[in-house]
Amino acid sequence: MAQHFWVNNYFVDISRNQIRHQQQATQLPPKALKVLEVLASRAGDVVSLDELMELVWGKSVVGPNTLQRAIAQLRKAFGDDSKQQAFIKTHAKKGYSLEANVRWEESKTQPLQADSAPAATKPKANKGVWIVAVVVILAVGALWAGKKPQSELYDQLTPLTASDEQEFNASYSPDGKYLVFNRYVGQCISHLWAKDLTNNQEVRLSDAPGHYDGLAWSADGSSIALVLQSSCEDANEQVQQCWQLQTLDFAQAWKGEANSLIRFDCEQTPTTHPLWLNDGRIALLQYSDANHKHPALIIHDARSEQVTKVPMDHGGQLYSLAYSRAKDIFASTSTVEGNNHILRTFTTDGQILSEATIKRLPQHSVYRDFPITFSPDGEHFLTEVGGQIFRLSPNGDLELLHTAGFSGLSNAVYHPNQTKIAATQGSKDFDVGFLTTLQGMADVEVFSRSTEVDINSQFQPGGNLISFASYRSGDSQLWITDGETTYQLTRFEDGMRGLLYSWAPSGEALAVNANNKVVMVNLDGRHQSIDSPIAVNVLMPWTNPDYLLVTANQSDKDQLFSIDVNTGATTDLKLKDVMWAAYTDDNRIIYSDNQKHFWLWSQAKKEPLTALQGKLYGKRAVLKDGHLYGLDRDNQLWRYELATDKFETIAQVHKDVIYISDVKSDQMLATKFIGGRRELVELSVSD
Repeated sequence: MAQHFWVNNYFVDISRNQIRHQQQATQLPPKALKVLEVLASRAGDVVSLDELMELVWGKSVVGPNTLQRAIAQLRKAFGDDSKQQAFIKTHAKKGYSLEANVRWEESKTQPLQADSAPAATKPKANKGVWIVAVVVILAVGALWAGKKPQSELYDQLTPLTASDEQEFNASYSPDGKYLVFNRYVGQCISHLWAKDLTNNQEVRLSDAPGHYDGLAWSADGSSIALVLQSSCEDANEQVQQCWQLQTLDFAQAWKGEANSLIRFDCEQTPTTHPLWLNDGRIALLQYSDANHKHPALIIHDARSEQVTKVPMDHGGQLYSLAYSRAKDIFASTSTVEGNNHILRTFTTDGQILSEATIKRLPQHSVYRDFPITFSPDGEHFLTEVGGQIFRLSPNGDLELLHTAGFSGLSNAVYHPNQTKIAATQGSKDFDVGFLTTLQGMADVEVFSRSTEVDINSQFQPGGNLISFASYRSGDSQLWITDGETTYQLTRFEDGMRGLLYSWAPSGEALAVNANNKVVMVNLDGRHQSIDSPIAVNVLMPWTNPDYLLVTANQSDKDQLFSIDVNTGATTDLKLKDVMWAAYTDDNRIIYSDNQKHFWLWSQAKKEPLTALQGKLYGKRAVLKDGHLYGLDRDNQLWRYELATDKFETIAQVHKDVIYISDVKSDQMLATKFIGGRRELVELSVSD
């Protein structure tokens, strides 16, 4: 039996009696791991109590609770318990089963010991063999000499915070002595904290919690600039909001005497990316356009109260901005025509210094963004892609900076004078289930508990199966449950693109987005992609048997297309800024734009559905049998009938239910947020 295997994204090391998850190792007794090994070898099957006792303890005499104790130890290591039974399921009076994805690793070959062969049998060296060996060594040496030197590998990961709260968005002080970060309070609200890295003392800097979006140190480390947003809704929600630029005296705040200065008050333009320049001015991005996609770069001078707009006729849609103190220059990343991402450096007055296309790796979606921060010397950048940290060179090359097993990383920043990187590491837990009402409150009754992201459950049309998207096996895949058994249907090498998919109206297949293509998946797991000239971004509900709606980013973002599922023929519907869409029973299209306005479209004509104005919270609605379902910002479940324009509120829903995913007769499926974990970690290079 292999000494190493995976249970979902938990790594089991039998040789070391460990289960490792997100760089945290849990030691377990050898017998408990032997129980797990037996269950893993028959994952999904019930292993009887007698068989487990015989295979693990043999003829040894043990107490009646020995097996139960081993099961409890395993469940604790997996973050599971006897009530949820997300990993190990109890079958009353029968036995146990492991309800998880298991991946076995081949055992490593053990090197032969030097004294294992008698000295008398040592063969004479062959001259020809020596010549070949020398040639090989010289060839390898020549290849190595011609190779580009590799960056240092960050192979050590150390926690920086260890509280029961969630921490994120770390920033080193210019001298590297302090770390400032956000500590979560609730929803999008957090406090600003600081940590003295010499003695690990932590101090709360902010007087009141708020929606703090980004922070920047002054060059001398005496002050911090930050943007405070007035509410948790995103900029597209129909809610009056404002953004404040504040500065905080760090020394005073460390002593508990926080005195924030408001540099500009209640700007109604979305404002992000505060950057404190060497000359004392503060740079920001402001999104004044209707779609909040084309920001202006402004520089605020606190001494003169002057605001200067930096000319940036660079082209593309800018989404990330960085500043180098070492070189006194900006850098940005933007999307341009053809779904390419451009890395630029430019002066503080907008003059372009360099420009390169980012060379994304094969596993990276064309819609994956590359947020950037400068290295201390200004020679390269850090960027995060899919929970991993990459070195980005000025010519657009990407290189993974750390051990491949590190995951869930974001918001990475370099230490100013040491070979270290601070980052946020975290995971979230969502579950799927039936929406049931008890004592006037609708909540989710989970049908397949796990500690990973399970989301977007859907009924099989005309059948009894339920599908959902899950990260149980490490990346986004389709899973199926029949009420008794839950199993993984797809095994895409790089997972699905996001968590959206849809059943065919016939119930015989499912459509998913894999590698920015529509892929049809049969119920036996076989799949085939549909050739289409566009890179698919968002897959919409499949409500017409012959046509599937998708969005793609062509000249504009979120452009709606219709794909013939039989031929792959793709039609541009000339609808832009589309967030959600579906074909109605009479082949019209109902859709919502990014401002949450609903429209009914047919033959190039559209009419507004005013009854739905401001009613949708989130990005997804459900269309079933001529009715539209959704949640509003007060977590009220509503229903709208297209034929009569009738809108009604159905029920109050638990605050942690994030959206309704499907409706079938009097049953509803929904997704619920269970919990999350974010903490600060430091990556370093081992000696």
